[in-house]
Amino acid sequence: MAEVFYLDGEAIPFRAGQNVLEAVLEHRQESSIPYFCFHPAMGSLGACRQCGVMVYPHDGKHPPRLTMACLLPASRDLQLGRAEAKVQHEHQLISELLMRNHPHDCPVCDEGGQCHLQNMTVASGHAYREYEPEKRRYQSQELGPLIRQEMNRCITCYRCVRFYQDLAGGEDFGVFGSRDRVFFGRLEDGPLESPLAGNLAEVCPTGVFTDKVYHQDYLRPWDLEESAGICPHCSIGCNTRPGAARGHLRRVRQRSHGEINPHFLCDRGRYGFRYVAAEDRPRQAQAGGRRQDVDSVLDRLAARLAE
Repeated sequence: MAEVFYLDGEAIPFRAGQNVLEAVLEHRQESSIPYFCFHPAMGSLGACRQCGVMVYPHDGKHPPRLTMACLLPASRDLQLGRAEAKVQHEHQLISELLMRNHPHDCPVCDEGGQCHLQNMTVASGHAYREYEPEKRRYQSQELGPLIRQEMNRCITCYRCVRFYQDLAGGEDFGVFGSRDRVFFGRLEDGPLESPLAGNLAEVCPTGVFTDKVYHQDYLRPWDLEESAGICPHCSIGCNTRPGAARGHLRRVRQRSHGEINPHFLCDRGRYGFRYVAAEDRPRQAQAGGRRQDVDSVLDRLAARLAE
């Protein structure tokens, strides 16, 4: 029988080595604890301070304390609270703090409808802002043909730089500045060099990094017809989720497969679909300059490869 801890009286099973937030996310399809900087592939950082829960000590000698769920190891019979007013108030205050410089541009942001920031802001209960001074402003960078940047939307979760440096192995992207003037990008404008750079559009929980290719033929996510697919560009067989609308393939995103591609997709798999709509794409199998049926062409190709 799996060991459990308790969140607002509900038993949450966990595996050894998991933190509280990981266990809650695994147990529920949608987390009741808002979070930003945590990512299952990158672990915990505690930078956003959004996932606070109340911890009730067993000994009765110490008062309850507010602790970040992503930094709290799950342990047997741990007693936690999320629903009480003090915790909810903390979530609202942190949301307001993270959002104080965020522009009110959801209607024109490509992330609208698939935005983790929108979802978590609603989950935290934050609705009104009291911040009146002028918002912080950045000059966004030109990062090449695949990724758009709008740095003014950043909430400083560090997901992008952690992914790019620690997982993608990139060396041309980093974090610069200090205090409330932190900037994520390159030393100067230029295309991102990593062949996994397109994942920034999915790793970023806001609209700082978005898909520039999709932007050229953009529709809101709810207007797309999506289905499960397999990437055809190499033999690994990464799982994908192509989205189409009005007879045209608009984008391809990563679809999680625990043993092949749990979280990410290379840029060839993400952006290599454009040939599908190319006007000069071959529409029928040919061999020797003559049209033939697919089976005979494949047999001919197999024979050539066997040679």
